[in-house]
Amino acid sequence: MRSLRRAVRLPLLIVHVALGCLVISLSVLIDRLLRKPLHHGLARRMQALWCRSICRLMGVRIQLTGQAMAAPPVLLAANHLSWLDILVVAANWRVSFLSKSEVRSWPGIGLVATGLGTLYIERGGRDASGDAMRAMAQRLRDGHRVLFFPEGTTSPGLNLLPFRPRLFQAAIDAGAPVQPLTIRYLDHTDRPHAVAPFVDDEGLLSHVWRLAAEPAMRAVLESGYPVESAGKGRNELALLCREQMAEALNPSLPHEEEDRERTASAGRC
Repeated sequence: MRSLRRAVRLPLLIVHVALGCLVISLSVLIDRLLRKPLHHGLARRMQALWCRSICRLMGVRIQLTGQAMAAPPVLLAANHLSWLDILVVAANWRVSFLSKSEVRSWPGIGLVATGLGTLYIERGGRDASGDAMRAMAQRLRDGHRVLFFPEGTTSPGLNLLPFRPRLFQAAIDAGAPVQPLTIRYLDHTDRPHAVAPFVDDEGLLSHVWRLAAEPAMRAVLESGYPVESAGKGRNELALLCREQMAEALNPSLPHEEEDRERTASAGRC
C-alpha cells in the first residue's frame, strides 16, 4: 500500500508543482499589469488553490482551531516543523512569509515565492536579522500579515526550540500586534506524526519520497490570542507568544505541574 501511494502521488505532485509554478507566475504578471495589491489578486487565489490541492494530494487534512486570525497588519509567530508549514498556512490565509535566502534561487519555487511577496533573510550576512526585521516592519506598515519562525529552524514539534527575539522588533516598530500560531501534524491515532517533520539535515527530495508513502494525516493550526506590542519589548513579546505556543503543543503540562506541586506540598505537610 505504501508503494502504491508513492507511485500515485509522486507523478501527480511533479505535475502539480510544475503547473502551479507556471500558473502562479503568469498570475503575478497579470496582477502587476492590473495594479492589484499584494495578496489580493489572481496570484493569491491561485496560490491558495495550489496549496490546498497539494495538501489533498499528500493526504494532509487541515484543521483550524483556537482564536480567529487577526486582521492585518499582524505579525504571526509560528513553530516550524516542515516545508508543509508554508502550504497549510497559505492554503488558508494571505501571508507574507520570511524565508531563508536560498529559497529565492530554487528553480520555479523561488520565482513564485518572490512574486507572492516572500521576504528573505540572508543568513550569515553582517546584519541579516536587522535587514529582515526592517523589511518585515515595512510590510506590516503596508497593511499585511507577516509570518516568521522564531525558532529559526525546523524541529520534531514535540517541544519548542529557543526563540530568537530580535525579529519581534518588527511588530514594535510597526505598531502591530503579534499572534502566535502553533502547527501540529497528527497521525490517525492523534499522536505527533513521525514522518511529517523535516529535520536532521535530510534532503528535501528524500523527505518528499518518504512522506508520499504515508497514510492520511491531520495538520492542526491553532491561532493564539494576539499580543499587543505597544509598551512591550521584543523579549517580552517572544516570551508571551512562546507561553501560548507551549500550551498549545502540550496542553496537559500545566496540570501535570500543578499535580506535582500539590504532591510536593502534601509531602511537606
